[in-house]
Amino acid sequence: MKAPNISALLSENAQRRGAETAYTILGNGHDESDVLTHGALDLLARATATRLQRSLRAGDRALILAVDNADFIRAFMACQYAGVVAVPVAPPLPLRNPRKVATLRTIAQDCGARAVLTGSGTALREPVGEFSPELAALEWIEVDTVPVSEASGYRAPRIEAEDLSFLQYTSGSTSLPKGVMVSHRALLRNEEMFSAVMGMTSEDVIVSWLPLYHDMGLIGKVLQSSYLGAHLVLMPSAAFVQRPARWLRAITRYRGTVSGAPNFAYDLCVSRVSEEDRAELDLSSWKVAFSGAEPIRPATFEAFSAAYAPHGLAPETLQTGYGLAEATLVASGGVRGEPPLTRDVDREQLRRGRAVPGDDYTMISVGRARLSRRFVIADPATLRGCEDGVVGEIWMSGADLPLGYWGRPDATRETFGARLADTGEGPFLRTGDLGVLLDGELYITGRLKDMIIVGGLNHYPQDIEASAEAAHPWIRPGCCAAFAVERDGREQVVLVAEVIRPSGSWRAAGGTAPPAVPTLAQIRRQVAMTVSADHGIQLDDIHLVAPASTFKTSSGKIQRAWCRTAYEQGEFTPAREPGGRALEGVTR
Repeated sequence: MKAPNISALLSENAQRRGAETAYTILGNGHDESDVLTHGALDLLARATATRLQRSLRAGDRALILAVDNADFIRAFMACQYAGVVAVPVAPPLPLRNPRKVATLRTIAQDCGARAVLTGSGTALREPVGEFSPELAALEWIEVDTVPVSEASGYRAPRIEAEDLSFLQYTSGSTSLPKGVMVSHRALLRNEEMFSAVMGMTSEDVIVSWLPLYHDMGLIGKVLQSSYLGAHLVLMPSAAFVQRPARWLRAITRYRGTVSGAPNFAYDLCVSRVSEEDRAELDLSSWKVAFSGAEPIRPATFEAFSAAYAPHGLAPETLQTGYGLAEATLVASGGVRGEPPLTRDVDREQLRRGRAVPGDDYTMISVGRARLSRRFVIADPATLRGCEDGVVGEIWMSGADLPLGYWGRPDATRETFGARLADTGEGPFLRTGDLGVLLDGELYITGRLKDMIIVGGLNHYPQDIEASAEAAHPWIRPGCCAAFAVERDGREQVVLVAEVIRPSGSWRAAGGTAPPAVPTLAQIRRQVAMTVSADHGIQLDDIHLVAPASTFKTSSGKIQRAWCRTAYEQGEFTPAREPGGRALEGVTR
């Protein structure tokens, strides 16, 4: 580990490589709007920290609510210099979104925020105040208006390794967000883990469009580049979503060597980047393209490799990664320069809790334990260790684990203090993820709380969702939620799926395509048949909804628990008939 805290790390970078570029920010996804050297970043962070110290004490919490990447970086680094605990949060975009403001309000109340750090470019205080007057009443500091001359007044506080760097609120994919207490020690140990897993050095050029309020964008990109002293090229998430080719163009232009994203981003680059756009690309510099969101699908890797091999992408570039907020970020990953390992197993036996050789389901490894990391697989009911090949809950230990949850001692003991009932070993972090160890390699199989049980067999919702997406081109990829509900004395399986007109061509299995403009009934029927064929289960309800209806985390993961609640309360906006007829009735 290089430095005791982030501010010391930034100071070292300023002294050793002050004139070198730290961050290049592409404000619209193409043109450079800001270029920060290590020296300039250090100066801006000190100036803004001086302003914070006039209003806040060391240990106070400050929300970082910034749309612009440059403002976010300046605010976060200023907190590190001032000893203020940063609390990154997602901007409530589109503005006046009551659900997102409600999440902000919950986080602000939970952490006892004293101030909001933002930028002057996007007026957020007034729209936030419409739904949360108490948030608007906090002190709002526009970091981009603080003059650089303030740096001369900076006085460094004493910052210990176990002091909090920031509160990282969980994605809330299975419950309400909880603030993970990330100490300076845990943060820098995890950056050490990340660089070891990805084989990264100061010579790497990192390219990213990931949101900075999410752990993969903040820890895996912004702070990792500072940890290494490397160059990071950043663009807004919206720029990528609007035109996925911008990500690949930035890698080509800046000779990017490392970049990563959730699984869906690689799918978008296959389906929404034209041959004309691909012709401009040279991806030969790209050495690590990691996928870090669940689930990671081997078929996605295969399609992306096939699409971009003609443009310089080497097959071993694609890597898997596993992480979660409770592990600071990265828990494991593949080996740079080697393709990820896969295992063909029997799907039926996997549902019964054991990974045995077969030919109808492919698992992909997310790597093995490195440095101080240790994995064990435990039976979530008995808390006893499982042998290799048996599916159970993934537990882990390591020097980079956080201190626990902010203000939740009981939840901290339950999640971060687990011990094996048969050996007493521990403490371990209970991840809530299901997986299996085979020859030291870790394979993720699903989420413990999302498991669907039909006829005594386990079914992973992401597998059902994948089948539904593949069943019909009008089912929007990445926007399905499968879950179980209790009704009429039994557990019923429900699928909520967004319907949207496909933008590209689609080829059904066997070469037959559905009608160009189907009815909702035809879409439902095709989905039901495909899920039944793939999984041997009957969906009790296929609820087709309007685009942008399903609930997701900041990283794009489906929030199945929230979707279940919305379904049970009849809150989803039903899909319209593709042919323009009236809204379908709510299926309950």
